[in-house]
Amino acid sequence: MNIQFKERMKRMYNQSIAKNQRHSFVVGVEYAHEDLFLELELGTFCTTPLHAQRIANSINSVILLEDHMVVIFKNAESITINDDFLKHAYKFRVCTKPKLPPLELSALTHQEREEFIQNQAYIVTEEDMKEVNWDIKTAFQYLQQRYDARDQSYFPFSSSSSYVIPLSTHEQQEVQHATY
Repeated sequence: MNIQFKERMKRMYNQSIAKNQRHSFVVGVEYAHEDLFLELELGTFCTTPLHAQRIANSINSVILLEDHMVVIFKNAESITINDDFLKHAYKFRVCTKPKLPPLELSALTHQEREEFIQNQAYIVTEEDMKEVNWDIKTAFQYLQQRYDARDQSYFPFSSSSSYVIPLSTHEQQEVQHATY
């Protein structure tokens, strides 16, 4: 057999093995309702990078109620989170940047649209976010008061982003030892 062919086959085999190797990942999502952001850590998983991303993408929606949250998955299953169950899995952040009025993009010229895209007044950065140490009830009351929605019994959160963070080799070993 040709030596180059053998080398190519070996590289392909090693690449497919590397893609399918399991590592530890912290997986989470961020959802938002108006200026309130919810970061929800789904957990630490020993899996492939692709499967970790699939876990992050498995949430369909999050609904905030007065004393609990319901996380609805794409497979129609759900989990309820309250301040006694999985309190450590979430945190809230508030955007401190003043909200600007909506802009009708269709009325803008191409040049005005390009300028708008670069306009820093409309871009929210990490510096504009303030972490707040709120429980679920406080977050619910904040939304009711802030948006004059005292009669609203729930607030649907929309997807903002997801994250998959690989753990270092040392942290992975600690996770593996903790699970045995």
